[in-house]
Amino acid sequence: MKLKLTPKFVLTFLALTFLLHEAHEIVHTTIGRIICGCWGQRDFNIWSLCGNCAEQKPYSVLSTFAGPAFTYLMIWLGAYLMHKTKDNLKALGFSLVFANMPFTRIFGAVTGGGDEVWGLNLVLHNYNLAWLLGTIMILAIIIYPLYKSFKLIENESPIVWFLVFLLIPGQIDVWVILIVLNSLVQKGVLSNYWILGSPILVTVWTAIVTLTYLFTRKNINELIRK
Repeated sequence: MKLKLTPKFVLTFLALTFLLHEAHEIVHTTIGRIICGCWGQRDFNIWSLCGNCAEQKPYSVLSTFAGPAFTYLMIWLGAYLMHKTKDNLKALGFSLVFANMPFTRIFGAVTGGGDEVWGLNLVLHNYNLAWLLGTIMILAIIIYPLYKSFKLIENESPIVWFLVFLLIPGQIDVWVILIVLNSLVQKGVLSNYWILGSPILVTVWTAIVTLTYLFTRKNINELIRK
């Protein structure tokens, strides 16, 4: 399919990207709540278990793996939808793959961080092995959805289009979430903890991106050039 970028599509795609980022974090903390019986505190990208749960319940490490598991499920849902014949489903599938920022998962592991490496290190107590296994696991999980996405692009210079979707969403997410919004929380803007162990600003942001995506979701169809 031939792709195009319109302002409407970009708005909805970014809303989906931010929504999936929040969903990833909420899955972490929700599994932590189920295991520990209380909400840990979080900001826009760092979360924790409550009390001494990590020491008292070693299996609480499942909350670390839960976020990536959700993300990979969404990426593979995207790959599945790209097999459909309807253009709107292909557009949604393509968007789901890249709105989940697969390059961020790869980059995090390769540079020695990320949930996968962190969680494996907690289990294995061997950082080098955790890094190796985590990196291999991530590549094995996402290589097919990325390959499928690339093969779907019929534009001239498909590698350029592929790299735009692979690299740019993560960069925008870093600037908006880590630099701007987390800085506001650290400066005390709507920083009081409220529901789900989150500052009020996190909850407000989650509501904004959720509503934006829901009310504009049909714009995803504009990805495909008619």
